Amino acid sequence: MIQVIPPKAPAATAGWIELPRPPAWVSLGFDARMYAHPGRGLKVISAVEVASDPGDIDKGPEYHISISRYSGRCSSSDARQVLEDFGLDGAEEDNHVPGGVVRNFWRPVAEHLIGIECPCKASEPVMVEDKGDYVWRGVPGGER
Repeated sequence: MIQVIPPKAPAATAGWIELPRPPAWVSLGFDARMYAHPGRGLKVISAVEVASDPGDIDKGPEYHISISRYSGRCSSSDARQVLEDFGLDGAEEDNHVPGGVVRNFWRPVAEHLIGIECPCKASEPVMVEDKGDYVWRGVPGGER
């Protein structure tokens, strides 16, 4: 597969090691790269994906960064540093997994669409964990 828009990669001096590509079932068939930062105990999957729901604004392809700590969820502080390392300023966190260990960040490739929030944020219930450090959204009327 030829990838016209490559996934984000970290700055060469940031201490990340590229790992073998994740399997297609992990990246939902999109081209993805996986990185580890041994010094910080973090792992990242970086991809370019098109995520759309009927009735949503079409943002086209988006950079998607998933961050985890080797032993669980990373902190907001860790996530901010990862986004800086990968040059993903303006990314929006959007998680949909209760008790999830991965934090997901999205940013449209098209710069004029950066900052437009996912419409789901207005209709899905907000769930807060880790004293407010982790937020995920449930399905309206669904299990919480």
